[in-house]
Amino acid sequence: MSETGAKTIGAKQVASYVILPGIMPRLKYLFTSGFGYIAFLMGQIYSMARLLPAGHPYLNPNNIGKFGLRHVIAEAANNIVFKRENIDQIGIFSLLLIGLVLLVLQFAVIILGLIFGPVMAQSYFVTTNPEADIAFILLDQVFGVPGLFNSCISTGVLCPGAQSVSGAFPWPFHTALHDLFSFYSYGILVIATLIFLYFVVVVILETATTGSPFGQRFQNIWVPIRLIMAIGLLIPLNHGLNAGQYITLFTAKVGSSFATNGWLTYNRAIAARMGPNANPVGERESLIGIPTPPNVAPLIQAMTLVHSCAFAHWLADLNLRSDADKPPQNTFYIRPYLVKNPASWMQNKQIQRPLSNTNYKQALKFTEGGPIIIRFGKSGFTTIATPGGPVQSVTDPDAINALGHVIPHCGDIRIPIMTAQSFHNDTDPKGPEKVQRYYYNLIKDMWTDSRFEDFARYYMTRAINNNKGQEGNPCTYDVGLNGIPGPADAETVGGEQVCKKQISAVWKQTMIDDYKATVEAKILDIWNKYVTTTNEMAITQDVLDRGWGGAGIWFNTIAGVNGRFMDAVINLPVIQTYPKAMEMVREEKRAHDAASGTGLHQFQPLLSNDVPIILPGIEGKIADPLNGVFMYWNWEGQDESDMADGDGGNFIENAVNLIFGTEAMFQMTDTNSQTHPLAQLAMLGKGLVESSIRNVATATVSSAFGGLLRAVDGTPAQVISAVSGFIQSTAFIGLTAGLVLYYILPFLPFIYFFFAVGSWVKGIFEAMVAVPLWALAHMRIDGEGLPGQSANNGYFLLFEIFLRPILIVAGLVAAIAIFTAQVRVLNFIWTLVTDNLAGHEGDPLIAVLGSDDLSFQRSKVDGLFFTIIYAIIVYMMATAAFKLIDNIPKEILRWMSGGVSAFADQTEDPAAGLTRYAALGGLTAGQQMAGAIQKAGADSAGALGGMLARLGQGTR
Repeated sequence: MSETGAKTIGAKQVASYVILPGIMPRLKYLFTSGFGYIAFLMGQIYSMARLLPAGHPYLNPNNIGKFGLRHVIAEAANNIVFKRENIDQIGIFSLLLIGLVLLVLQFAVIILGLIFGPVMAQSYFVTTNPEADIAFILLDQVFGVPGLFNSCISTGVLCPGAQSVSGAFPWPFHTALHDLFSFYSYGILVIATLIFLYFVVVVILETATTGSPFGQRFQNIWVPIRLIMAIGLLIPLNHGLNAGQYITLFTAKVGSSFATNGWLTYNRAIAARMGPNANPVGERESLIGIPTPPNVAPLIQAMTLVHSCAFAHWLADLNLRSDADKPPQNTFYIRPYLVKNPASWMQNKQIQRPLSNTNYKQALKFTEGGPIIIRFGKSGFTTIATPGGPVQSVTDPDAINALGHVIPHCGDIRIPIMTAQSFHNDTDPKGPEKVQRYYYNLIKDMWTDSRFEDFARYYMTRAINNNKGQEGNPCTYDVGLNGIPGPADAETVGGEQVCKKQISAVWKQTMIDDYKATVEAKILDIWNKYVTTTNEMAITQDVLDRGWGGAGIWFNTIAGVNGRFMDAVINLPVIQTYPKAMEMVREEKRAHDAASGTGLHQFQPLLSNDVPIILPGIEGKIADPLNGVFMYWNWEGQDESDMADGDGGNFIENAVNLIFGTEAMFQMTDTNSQTHPLAQLAMLGKGLVESSIRNVATATVSSAFGGLLRAVDGTPAQVISAVSGFIQSTAFIGLTAGLVLYYILPFLPFIYFFFAVGSWVKGIFEAMVAVPLWALAHMRIDGEGLPGQSANNGYFLLFEIFLRPILIVAGLVAAIAIFTAQVRVLNFIWTLVTDNLAGHEGDPLIAVLGSDDLSFQRSKVDGLFFTIIYAIIVYMMATAAFKLIDNIPKEILRWMSGGVSAFADQTEDPAAGLTRYAALGGLTAGQQMAGAIQKAGADSAGALGGMLARLGQGTR
């Protein structure tokens, strides 16, 4: 059996060596052969130093390969006796051990070089652009060590965003800091020397007492190495810093470069999938929300007044002239002009320009990037033929002091300009620029829209052309379109066909619906092209050059881009000045009866005591008809759809939107459900800020109005003052919430990140102060290993300095990913949650009846409050997620059983403090400001009212 077994084993060995390639045996032979001779050679050396006795098996050549290096070293270490006469044995043993360690380290370096290569090593731990690196700039500014971090502070290069070089480096502060560190290091070195001498005495006494060489505790080979290292860490080197402090700063430099290259690798990976417009969240279409299109009714009302005024001027002028002087019927002398008062700094001194032949870019050149004012009136310029050529001069005295020398017969339309890109470059207009351009062209289209002229012809002719005693107007002006009476509505009066029927609200609503649909479609088209082509969301090379310390800079771009686009959308052109006749009426009413100079009847040419206001010239004939147009638009509201449960929502939503500006809130779970959460909340905050500004202005006017009425009659004043107080309260509540959502929340990534960078720098400064104490912790003659029992935590803190930057970057990425995922999942389940919580379902009968009763509007009320709760939940998720930027670096070392914490880990949450202080400060300052505004408005108006009352008593 044994022979058979032996033959079988031999056959397997033959098969394994002959048939198989024998890779593993060859590798084993490669890495183990030869080291047996080294172990034998070291044994011979130890034998000569009397560390191995003669005849020891390790000295027999026949045993080569049967023992290894560790066996020889362990056997020699067991034979060491720490006595003064054995110093040669200790020296030889130490030298051989150090040589062996160096050999192993050399092999390790070779292997690392083969695996990673010099290029990869450089890409991991070297910053390619240290001049602009934020972390290096901070470290240079704080510690001021020349030649270490090489940022723009130390190299004399102009830093990004700076106007001049900082000055000679190192700064006087740095020199003083280095001297302080040097003084501190020398002081600790003196203490270390005393401790070292103490150990010498202790060892001598223990040797004498116990009879054991070097005492009973001095039996560890690490003790002399530990003592030497402690002294070496404390010796000051260049610039007054000791070796331990240089190790700390170099660790910080390597860790910062590691994090920077990790951040760049992350962005390069996204760019590989997204292309040149890549950004850190890896999204494009979802980063810009769809703003709620503005209410077009006020603009349509303004253009209705403008057209009615222009036609009324032509008609009134026609009736005041003789037949020979009558112009052709289709010739209006009211024209739209771009006007301005040229400032001294403006290069374009032109003061007026016709709207008809001016495009948007030319309009911006005319205003030099400022708001565009379109005046509908008559130019005062007259061309005079002179021998030297035609010369323009102002011949109309009413136009001499007028803006742009254009008489504002029919008022001004103002187009706000949020961005003036086309003033500088028109090659690649962005979304906000396209919206403004569309609004500008919208005014031009409205000026040529024949439907406005149809309204003006019917309404103003009916109101003005009464020279034949007719109550109506000839039906030749009738068109019978969208609420304007037509030939079928004509009646025979005095043998002539006239139209007595009023223009119905159908015309108004048709115009609103048409322009509303047009504007919404155009805004959506601009948004679609904007989100797919814009590069504004791309992270720029300038930001990437700032290293890991600037990783949080980009995220505020979301709020900035969304804010600019929303500003452009909601800032529809507005009427700045009403037609001259209407302004003259309002001014006259305010001069005699200020209370009647506001509100619905502010343009009615009639004082409160029924005394008519007589205006001179054409304005006297058209003032009352223009007031009729104003009343037509405002008597029952501008947009009837706003009062119905249709596209305009219901009246509860509209009231809340007006007061709080929550249109964006209602869209968070609907239109913008796939929009990035930071963009969602930024849009909501922007809406709250805009509505708050509007409400503050409304409250100020209401306060003044209340004070005036209080001087005349206390009852109405109390009502208006109460309304004013309510508006002020809601305004500043909205302003505080808008401040947090629009300015602070999108700023949270940068806030948390920059404070995390600052905490890292504080940890480095802590280490610079603690390193001498850490060196002292090495000075122990008991304990195992190099750190001993006391210095172990210092190594963890150095490792924490190296690791914290990359962990902060990981915390930022984790915060954005988790927050985005949470909000999008919340969008999916929100309807299910709220339906179950509300406890009701849609009733088909109610849907059919379409009741406007509040009892049938519960779903709308629930939707409002649930949407508010939704916004609060999203905000809470954001603050919780962004705390990961701090929490991940703080807690990660526990995975290595490192229970140490730096001073930076004990700092308060900066963003939570900022939010809390902003909210409290906003409410406190807002309430104080609101009270001051209300009191100032009420007191000033009350004084004015009292003066008017006294004047009235004096005239009686």
